[in-house]
Amino acid sequence: MKYGILFLLLSLSMQVASAQEADIKKLKELNEKWIASFVTRDTATMRGIYADNMELVSPGGKIFHKKDLLKNLLSTDQEFISSKVDSVRVRIFGSIGLVNATSTVHGKAAQKEFTVTTCYLDVYEKRNGRWYAVASQVTVPDNQ
Repeated sequence: MKYGILFLLLSLSMQVASAQEADIKKLKELNEKWIASFVTRDTATMRGIYADNMELVSPGGKIFHKKDLLKNLLSTDQEFISSKVDSVRVRIFGSIGLVNATSTVHGKAAQKEFTVTTCYLDVYEKRNGRWYAVASQVTVPDNQ
């Protein structure tokens, strides 16, 4: 009896760890798609990643909502030539996922090319079995 309970607890623990690994993998995938969408201007992908109540705080402290972010993605004022995720760390707390990452974007604005590295923390919430970005805080390191 004692070994049966121990086996059951071990089995349940392994199932929880496996589910958490799947969630971490999914959040890393969503992060990659988000960053790639700057270059492709893929609003359909972004519409699916952002929750309707999504808020992003820019490095300058301005708050953008989902409709603003989608509109800015299509702006002809700037062009993103390349983007890549440099590092990413994901943590899961129940139905909340935190993506702490850095990315580098190369683009053009006002006829001038730029390259910028950003550090960001994206907050995801799992709703009805699906992850949605609900908040983001973006910073630019001092050495930029």
